[in-house]
Amino acid sequence: MSWNSVIGQTRVKNLLRNAVSSGTTAHAYLFIGAEGVGKDALAIAFAKVLNCEQGKPEACGRCQSCRWMESLQHPDVRLIFALKTGRNEKTGDDPIAALSEDAIEAVRSEVKAKAQDPYRRIEIPRANFIKVNSIRQIRRDVALAQSGSGRNIFLVLGAERLNLEASNSLLKTLEEPPPNTVIMLTSAHPDQLLPTIISRCQIVDCDLLSETEISETLNARDGVEMSMAVMAAELSNGSYGVAREILSADMHRYRDEVVAFMRSTLGSSHAKAAQEIEVLTTESDRLDLDRWLRTLQLWIRAAYVLREVGPESIGAFHKREDLQSFLNRFPAANLVLAQEEVERSIALVRKNIYLPLVFLNLANNLRNAIRNTPNE
Repeated sequence: MSWNSVIGQTRVKNLLRNAVSSGTTAHAYLFIGAEGVGKDALAIAFAKVLNCEQGKPEACGRCQSCRWMESLQHPDVRLIFALKTGRNEKTGDDPIAALSEDAIEAVRSEVKAKAQDPYRRIEIPRANFIKVNSIRQIRRDVALAQSGSGRNIFLVLGAERLNLEASNSLLKTLEEPPPNTVIMLTSAHPDQLLPTIISRCQIVDCDLLSETEISETLNARDGVEMSMAVMAAELSNGSYGVAREILSADMHRYRDEVVAFMRSTLGSSHAKAAQEIEVLTTESDRLDLDRWLRTLQLWIRAAYVLREVGPESIGAFHKREDLQSFLNRFPAANLVLAQEEVERSIALVRKNIYLPLVFLNLANNLRNAIRNTPNE
């Protein structure tokens, strides 16, 4: 994992490079930002640079330290993340040694997968919190570190999962930082951290990724066909991780449900449309409905492009016959207004508003926009 392996985040990478070149590395960092934008990837790449034997803002990739980092097996770099509690684990026990053999193997497997793909979340079954023993291990590891070795670096991934006891233990460590030690926390939910922990870290605010950065990476790294990569990027809200989750779900299901929704909404039976909305909003959570609405927005945009530009601009994801049939039936549809109505509904879904009402209002507003009639 090098800077070049981190998607986008040019501003953040330059900030960290400057800290290395100017000798102003902090003793604690908190990487914050949305899920899947590269917080862990940045922290891992930064740790690699800090312990590279060349001592430059770019890791050489050849020294022993860099080779260790490639497999996340560096003796001076430890990953801390949520673990289950061992059956007979006591305060002060090694947090991993206290686990069963199967659990230890699961941890090793997750770390190996993380080394291969730093954008992958580490998930250990039944591991809900970062344990206090994991944080107390920091001091013990520092005490055992050989003098003359590189920096001791601790990467606390998903720091919002620290329980209260672990949070208080970490706070004591941050208040009295061990020498030659850097602690890096990553969190998509910094509001769940103790304010006193946040105040003792240098905040690294990670940017959302552009749709181009996401789609090109999906195509180059993940082998995703470009039209599908573009669709996932447009639905991702600036998150490479979310884009991959969308692709692992069934995007074609979203598309087909959207087409069915448009047919029932614009049909003669409003009761049938209301019934389908009830099923949709009951069986889907808000995140799923957000992606569903974004697919609807993309479908309406594709209809607009087909009408105004032509079929050569429509990707393979959309079924052109469905779009053309829609345009033949509603040639004067106000598709700009229709997209705006969907955008308003997306904003409402993110709030604590009764979901069936949001979709019923959307259906009515779409009828008016597409039939080009005044609000009923």
